[in-house]
Amino acid sequence: MDFIKDINQNQFVDEVIEKSKETPVIVDFWAPWCGPCKQLTPTLEQVVNKKNGKIILVKINVDENQGLASQLNIQSIPTVYGFVDGKPIDAFQGAQPESKVEEIIDKMIEATPGNEIPGLISDADKLFTSQKFDQALEKYEHLVGLDPTNPKILTGLLRCYVQLKKFNEAEEMFESFDDNILENEEILKIKKLLDQLTLKKNDLSYEKLEEEVKFKPKDKHIRFKLAESYLSSTKTEKGFNELLKIFEEDSNWNDNAAKKKLLEYFDLLGFNDPNVIKARKKLSSIMFK
Repeated sequence: MDFIKDINQNQFVDEVIEKSKETPVIVDFWAPWCGPCKQLTPTLEQVVNKKNGKIILVKINVDENQGLASQLNIQSIPTVYGFVDGKPIDAFQGAQPESKVEEIIDKMIEATPGNEIPGLISDADKLFTSQKFDQALEKYEHLVGLDPTNPKILTGLLRCYVQLKKFNEAEEMFESFDDNILENEEILKIKKLLDQLTLKKNDLSYEKLEEEVKFKPKDKHIRFKLAESYLSSTKTEKGFNELLKIFEEDSNWNDNAAKKKLLEYFDLLGFNDPNVIKARKKLSSIMFK
């Protein structure tokens, strides 16, 4: 429990101000009689422990440290301050869900001076968007070694595996994840996408459906099946193009099925996916022409 400490106001300068010049410090002002504190503090402890030393939690009992509480203008509890590089950079009051606490803590870690990881993630993301998936994969694999539980890194790596059809590697990653990672919204989207891509193919392959579309180009049901077959075969651009054709011809067809399928895959693939970026522009131009 080295990452979590109870301190008093005499230790504040050393344990918060000075310590935060090396490692971000999140400060929990609480009191034994405070109901919401009993909800928030365990959440803070859980998230901080997950970060494995990248941030420190300091707890201060306001009843025993009223001078400091007054100096920092603590008017209600729980109040939480985030300190990075000796300065307060964030604060909130009241109990918060774990997802919100983790978001705040991740921002503090990213804001730490000398932290190269956000810049490296940005570089990898740019390679991914430029469809340089092999190079992006190398970057994300390097980043996993630096920060093995960072959801942004894990998401990027998994999306590279999907693009490169390395489904076994992606499945192995999922098998290694703990429950906390598996609860991440973006990780869950990729799991759903991966499940769809690795399902056994239905009766008709896309080659057979391509022939059917040639003979019945106006049959939207067959074209929609072709789009689904393309998407499940990771021929994403072709799948999107078929859906866009349907939408352009009849946007309301089959209860907006083409648009719904496009939006579903936009969400699953992520908005920095190059095929998603291109298809979103085409969809917008059709909708607003």
